[in-house]
Amino acid sequence: MAFVTDDSSVANKIAEIEGAIQETNSRLDQLQLAPPPKNPAELAQQEREFKRLTDQLQSLSAAQQLQVALGSEEQRKSERKCADATGKKMKNFGFREVRVRFLGGFEVTLLARYYARSQARVEKGKGAYFGLMLLGIHDHCSPALASEVAKLAAAMNSLEDARSQLSEMGIQLSVKQIAAIAYQFSQRARLRQKADGMGISASLAGRRVVVSTDGGRVRIRTNKRGKRTKKGRRRYRTDWREPKLLAIYVVDEQGKIEREFTPVLDGTLQGPDAVFRLIEYYLSELQIEAATKVLFIADGARWIWNRVGTLWKRLGLKAEQCVELVDFYHVVEHLGTLAGLKKGWSKKLKRGWITRQVNCLKRGKIEQFQEEVKKFCCGKRGKIWRRERGYLLRNASAGRLNYYLTRAQQLPNGSGIIESTVRRVLNLRMKGASIFWTKDNAEDMILLRAYYKSGHWKVLENKAFEYSYDLTA
Repeated sequence: MAFVTDDSSVANKIAEIEGAIQETNSRLDQLQLAPPPKNPAELAQQEREFKRLTDQLQSLSAAQQLQVALGSEEQRKSERKCADATGKKMKNFGFREVRVRFLGGFEVTLLARYYARSQARVEKGKGAYFGLMLLGIHDHCSPALASEVAKLAAAMNSLEDARSQLSEMGIQLSVKQIAAIAYQFSQRARLRQKADGMGISASLAGRRVVVSTDGGRVRIRTNKRGKRTKKGRRRYRTDWREPKLLAIYVVDEQGKIEREFTPVLDGTLQGPDAVFRLIEYYLSELQIEAATKVLFIADGARWIWNRVGTLWKRLGLKAEQCVELVDFYHVVEHLGTLAGLKKGWSKKLKRGWITRQVNCLKRGKIEQFQEEVKKFCCGKRGKIWRRERGYLLRNASAGRLNYYLTRAQQLPNGSGIIESTVRRVLNLRMKGASIFWTKDNAEDMILLRAYYKSGHWKVLENKAFEYSYDLTA
């Protein structure tokens, strides 16, 4: 691809785009003078033509503004700082043609300065358009288009559905292009989060906060070692993995969710420690130390409760601020499982026993509950008996079954929010027949999906388009 060293070429390019804008405006004027439609089909055709022309006008207008910015002296100085920040000698090889697609769906050829270490690396394409990067343009897509593509990739049931929706909007992209744009959008956002914080501006100071976490299931593809198939493809396996999700929200004095605070949702495939690091990161940024009450509610999984105490210490929370609770409905389910092991009991006896234990918990009679469970399991040594007995007694001894206290404080006793999060973030998009992911792609989609469903998409977009000189190294 040829380079242009004459800066007048930028002025010529701007004039060329201006000419295209005038031509498009002229065609719009002609369309407005066309005879009025006589039937629905003619009206629909006119609407589509108006949209096509206005989309083209949007793309050309944005391209003109972008070309002006890329050709400015101020932009050149900023690009030079980026090149110097890489720690390598990057030479400016002048303007180079590059195609950029805009939200209107049209591609426009622009001129941008190309930086590389040597001519040999230029010929191999091993350089960078720092001007485009500073303006949030990656993958030859404008920021608005990249955000829209990533959002549809997260919102739709599949990348093919996203492709169809974009096509109806006049944006022609392949499934492969959509995947690349969406996953790289997610990766850039997560990278900036790790460097500069999550970017959520809300505060938990003076609020009653509920924190929860749980695991879901997705199938992850891993390549097998050994011979390939006759067609040269790698053999692979698709094992189930458990992504860990988190939810942070606020309740009012009556225990109802506060709509003014948008819940925080996120997740990772990197294991329990990673999700607790995320929880700690979010809570620290949201000023959890100034919250009036913090409730951690989840099921009784050991991987959760083995880490909660450490989380409180790392956040510097006081004991009177913190409440730990096992989801009430999980406990009732385990009581049902335990009662079901009594083969000689009728359904009425089993239901009566479960009701009595539930009432003990609701009244805060934890010691009586423990004695009843021990008595019920006395002499039983089976694996399921030990498991259910251990689950109930372990959490009761740790003070996580005190539903009387949480009811008195008007706090939730169920973890329905995190259960819903697993369903909306994972099950409705990432889990299903013949659906499997690579680990990296699943990690990217979890972030996109979580922020889309929580209503924090603008936060993720801002992170994806932040640029720091140190990231060019």
